[in-house]
Amino acid sequence: MAFDTATPSTTVALLDSATPIAEMRLSAASHSRSLLPAVSEILAHAGHTPRSLQAIAVGRGPGSFTGVRIGMTLAKTLAYALDIPLAGVSTLRALAHNAAAGPNDLVCPALDALKGEVYGAVFRMTSSGAQTVRHEAASEPRAFAESLKAAGATCILLGSGALRYRDVFAEVLGDALRLPDMPEDHEPRATVIGRLGWERLSREESDDPALLEPDYCRLSEAEIKRQKTS
Repeated sequence: MAFDTATPSTTVALLDSATPIAEMRLSAASHSRSLLPAVSEILAHAGHTPRSLQAIAVGRGPGSFTGVRIGMTLAKTLAYALDIPLAGVSTLRALAHNAAAGPNDLVCPALDALKGEVYGAVFRMTSSGAQTVRHEAASEPRAFAESLKAAGATCILLGSGALRYRDVFAEVLGDALRLPDMPEDHEPRATVIGRLGWERLSREESDDPALLEPDYCRLSEAEIKRQKTS
């Protein structure tokens, strides 16, 4: 089973190894109210129970702090309670796999990080998957766009940050910008989270539920306040 709660949508999928069995997406006001019912529904629809699960893959962000934390908590709880392997997957890496990219293109997932920033990363798509060009980081949209322009390649931007700041990216990148038309291309998919998680598990790269942490890419408001008062 795989799920991701880093964005406003809850996405859940059931897979047989890397092959999707079922997938659902909910535009939820609260992941805490939508995730567990979605997991139960997709299992019931496929004729399975939690005891049928053999592994869990989860998007570990970056994205909404609360959303990522909810998904990670459920994934770790299920993995521990059922004694099954757990694989954390970068939400941005999963999003990059939505792009129809050529070998010379840069795939640049960018999620809205609020506060005038985006969570961005840069990949090249190869036969072996997404190869990292720039690791996940929070940055101002124009600064991110300028760094992409310097690469001198076609840039395929995906995600809520790409959509929110499309005018900035268009101004800086000009004809080098490609922005997919389909709304679903801008959302991470649980089937991709599951496939990437299965690939990690096939390489014996499972995560310890007690040690796996979300990838927030920046400090939370509470951490910033603690630093200011310390």
